[in-house]
Amino acid sequence: MTTDVRNPLDASGMGALIEGAPAQVLDAIRQPAWPAFERSPDLLAVGAMGGSAIAADLTASLFRGELPRPMLVVRDYRLPPCVTASSLLLLASHSGNTEETLALAGEARGRGVPFVGVTTGGRLGEVCDAAGATRRGLPTGAPPRAVLYAAWVAVTRLVGALGWIADPVPAWREAAAAMDARVAEWRRDRAEAANPARQIAAALTGKLAFVYAEQRLEPLAVRWRQQLNENAKLLAHSAVVPELNHNEVVGWEKSGMASGAAAVLLRDGLESAPNETRLALTAEFLRSQGVVVVEPPAPAGSPLARAVTVALLGDFVSYYLAMSNGVDPTPIVSLDEFKRRLAERRASQVGGA
Repeated sequence: MTTDVRNPLDASGMGALIEGAPAQVLDAIRQPAWPAFERSPDLLAVGAMGGSAIAADLTASLFRGELPRPMLVVRDYRLPPCVTASSLLLLASHSGNTEETLALAGEARGRGVPFVGVTTGGRLGEVCDAAGATRRGLPTGAPPRAVLYAAWVAVTRLVGALGWIADPVPAWREAAAAMDARVAEWRRDRAEAANPARQIAAALTGKLAFVYAEQRLEPLAVRWRQQLNENAKLLAHSAVVPELNHNEVVGWEKSGMASGAAAVLLRDGLESAPNETRLALTAEFLRSQGVVVVEPPAPAGSPLARAVTVALLGDFVSYYLAMSNGVDPTPIVSLDEFKRRLAERRASQVGGA
């Protein structure tokens, strides 16, 4: 792979967006804080899909040892019965027009569930404004997956405003500095010989990627998978230990996929001793089956700085894979077509009712 700062394949500038992630974090922490809440809800539900939902998953996972009450993510059209008028619902949609999230907004209003929003506007913005619900914005002019870090900041600051965690802004400042250091190492003008992100992409080129991690880091494994899907236009799979050692590992015995597969084992350096042993043995087993295994070094710093560093590495790897595969990382033609057909199907069903 050669340097590609002005690669014509990247017509929409995804590479620049990825390199701008540290600035995105700093911009997000300069946004107005959430207002103080009069009472602490019995739980925080987050209604979202895609990049908006993964920001909530990452928050819940990162602070799982501190949250005094449940935090759950709802990727559906209906709220579970446990979400009541005593709860708080965060509705997150970059466009403001995500149909599942809007359905949850309608249900929340009907059931008297208080809610707040994170969106650039759209119908969700209108719903929040009509209900007098607080909402916070997101960067415009970029695909939702490219504004993960702004959404992540917004969710953590909401949890902080509830009094469930300490103010996360200082940790985000440290995280932005860590991200800036990694961008200098992984940026587009650094050739493969001096660029670990390019080296990982080279190892994954032409392979079906399996992303494995400890259970605690499952949202990061999912984020990697989603970025490989959308940026590199590649099928990928994610799973976690210890669960995968109870079932999935057996699937490699007769799969016949080893020569066409690669596994990435994600670590943040805070793995439990039992799970670190499982990851090491999983890597040994996969190599014995002929699978290419990539083990990026664990980052340093606070838990948040480590998590954002692992996420950012996945962004860069997915970008370099897109370049290697000769595809523009920004367009998502299949998703756009699916949404179009879904809208047509819904319209025909309404018309025929």
